Amino acid sequence: MKVLDKLLYRLYKSWTKRKLISQKVIIQVDGGICSQMHQYILGQVYADKGCKVRYDLSFYEEWGSDINQEFVRNFDLLKAFPYLTLKRPSDRAVKLYRDRFFYVGNFTDMRYEPDDFSFLQCTPPIYMGGYYVLPSEVWLPIFRRLFRITPGVLDAANEKLYREIEQTPETVAVHVRRGDLKAEVFAYGRPATIEYFRKSILFFGEKLNSPCFYFFSDEPHWVLQDMIPQLPDCYTYKVVDLNGSDKGYMDLFLIGRCQHQITSKGTLGKYGALLMDNPQKQVILCDDSTEYRWKSFYHNPVFF
Repeated sequence: MKVLDKLLYRLYKSWTKRKLISQKVIIQVDGGICSQMHQYILGQVYADKGCKVRYDLSFYEEWGSDINQEFVRNFDLLKAFPYLTLKRPSDRAVKLYRDRFFYVGNFTDMRYEPDDFSFLQCTPPIYMGGYYVLPSEVWLPIFRRLFRITPGVLDAANEKLYREIEQTPETVAVHVRRGDLKAEVFAYGRPATIEYFRKSILFFGEKLNSPCFYFFSDEPHWVLQDMIPQLPDCYTYKVVDLNGSDKGYMDLFLIGRCQHQITSKGTLGKYGALLMDNPQKQVILCDDSTEYRWKSFYHNPVFF
């Protein structure tokens, strides 16, 4: 660091400590579209209290991929929801806040519902890194207030498929998360099995007259070659392969447009279900402790 930068950093540090400059809540943003939505919600919790909130996007410059460095992660929040406003901190503020005011999230294990929400009482200056599980009664109203399927976001091919789904009766989105969650990960537990998807499809086969299943996955070729042949062959299946991990937010909207959802580990299917939630919708989740906290988010959750 240059001498001038060091001097400015020390001054900034001193001014912040003495409250001579405005103190902020800085939220670390990382991951895919759903992580970005969750972290934006966290910031809005503090913005609603009157705090000055800034979002640190340096992850997308320094890392920009999943855990295995296999699939890209871009900052897509404002592409999906262009009506949102987001302010970034200066590089100097990020360094200072990471150094002096870093706070680690309460998210350690999705198998248990955390009961420590003391971080909600934190006041600026603070840098919020990691993941924070918010109470559903706090998180869900903000989600509904902020996020909606936005006209004009989809490209021509996705818009065409969106209209097809809209005009097709009894549509079911099936989210098959692979990538860095196709093997067991401590925080998420074991991945959803083909047997789980088979039971879920049979469930809708009994509930609906003529269901059409749209599959969304970061590995669509695996779904087509390895998974579909093991599912009941009496239904209509369509594997969506329009979007790579660089356009996951378009899959999110397509999932949301389907009438029902079969989710897997990860959040794309779950967030898609919430975008157009209604009392007629049924949402299937994996029957293990990592997923139980989602029960209060939907009108009709079903666990297999």
